[in-house]
Amino acid sequence: HDLACHAAKGNTPRTRVIAAVDDLYTIEREIPFPFWVKGVYYGAKKARSVDEAVVAYHVMVAQWGLPVIVQAGVTGEEIDIVAVGDGEGGMIGAVPMKKIVLTDKGKAWAGITIGDPALLDIAARFFAATRWRGPCEIELLRDADGEHQLLEVNPRFPAWCYLSAGAGQNLPSAVARLAAGEAVAPMRGYTVGAMFVRIALDQIATLDQLQAITTTGEIHYRHADARAPEEP
Repeated sequence: HDLACHAAKGNTPRTRVIAAVDDLYTIEREIPFPFWVKGVYYGAKKARSVDEAVVAYHVMVAQWGLPVIVQAGVTGEEIDIVAVGDGEGGMIGAVPMKKIVLTDKGKAWAGITIGDPALLDIAARFFAATRWRGPCEIELLRDADGEHQLLEVNPRFPAWCYLSAGAGQNLPSAVARLAAGEAVAPMRGYTVGAMFVRIALDQIATLDQLQAITTTGEIHYRHADARAPEEP
């Protein structure tokens, strides 16, 4: 996290990595409540007291192991950037979006692409300093003063990465081509105002198809009657 912040030459909430629950009883001297308790790989819980912090610590350790990350709470607009680096310090492409609907875990359920050169500059500086190759998700927060606070960098595509293709930069395709050894030209333009909304669908199937998937992991269609029911 510190490397990411240093590389992007940006601001970051005060953060500390701990490996003992006893640290939570004195950490308020450095990071006041409320703060976030994060797993080393995934997950975050807000703690408003020592008791809540201890519970969150044990949950994160049980799920992800040690260490645990404690990060100061900040408020503002939540912004994510999906981006791809070429491994030589260059940026293949980047699409920033603002979260407009969140889940109870703070994950984006709907978002909209935004035009902000400062965000693209943060991503470009990160790639230049780290020589990152492949996809990543840069999570930031724009505070009341308009400053961007770097929260974390995840070494993977986010669940909403299809928005990049919808906005004009097919970043998953670019990564596949990079993995195949192709040269991929940088992509700079994208549609501002492109949105995604996650939805749930009912998948219609037969009991025979379910049994086949459960036992063999695949379905073989032998004739027209064995096809999945057509949508109305």
